[in-house]
Amino acid sequence: MNLQKDLIDLLPLGEQAVHELLDDAASQKARLRQSGPDMEFSGRTAALYFEKPSLRTRVTFEVAMNQKGGHALQLDAGTIGIGKRESLADVARNLERWLDVLICRTFSHELVESLAKYAKIPVINALTDVSHPCQALAFGLTAREHRGNLQGLTVVFVGDGNNVARSLAELAALCGMNFVLSCPKGFELPDSFARQVLPEFKKRGTRFATIHDPLEAVRGADFLYSDVWVSMGQEGQKNQKTTHFLPYQINAELLEVAGSQALVSHCLPAHRGEEITDVVMDGEKAVCFDEAENRLHAQKAVIRRLFRATGRL
Repeated sequence: MNLQKDLIDLLPLGEQAVHELLDDAASQKARLRQSGPDMEFSGRTAALYFEKPSLRTRVTFEVAMNQKGGHALQLDAGTIGIGKRESLADVARNLERWLDVLICRTFSHELVESLAKYAKIPVINALTDVSHPCQALAFGLTAREHRGNLQGLTVVFVGDGNNVARSLAELAALCGMNFVLSCPKGFELPDSFARQVLPEFKKRGTRFATIHDPLEAVRGADFLYSDVWVSMGQEGQKNQKTTHFLPYQINAELLEVAGSQALVSHCLPAHRGEEITDVVMDGEKAVCFDEAENRLHAQKAVIRRLFRATGRL
């Protein structure tokens, strides 16, 4: 088993590791329901370094540690002042002496990569402006629960080619799913990312595509996926983006075009009435709150894997 020290993005993990994480996430969920909390992380401490607001990410990581007998603490980004009060490398070398895992939610992807480089403890990307691997794993577990197998499924992301879209594309590439991004022109995933991920799709005979017409994009999809049109830190672009994205709302009409087989998810928080309507969010086709629940179990699996990689389990 190839165990890496950190989780920064999904693609470097490879197909086997992603499937192992999803298998373990399912096992963690079943174990909690059957036997309750356990003490597997006893004596272990996680720290959450968050530069952005959080509900699901913060709560699920803290609960994950608590339910496994460990401890989680919140680091105040303003107080620590990485790169201001002291160098990033020195911060990392201090934290590794006290902690067992560092969980980071930052604007800069490079900051998380640098912390992973300098710290000997595992570092987990809990969202950056580039990617959100834990969210994609939670979706993978949810899709398996509702469809049984990921192979051959089609996921259509309706909205901005953002960090969540990128991680979902990586998940799809490794798990044999088709991935379609439906977005306005100018909001596609970067060409550099497409060149990186395309070989994985070709290897498995699956599709990676951008289709600007949402009605065309969603036909026959197994999952429609949405996220806010304006990500954290981009609030100044709200008026411009809203104009571009009005046709990219997941509503009853779009869901009907997709077909009766289609389910809908959202990484949350949702701006109801913008990228998704109340009728869809509260309807029988929505699995977004299942996915929110599965963040807890997917993240337990991530922590367990990284603890094994560094001799903590």
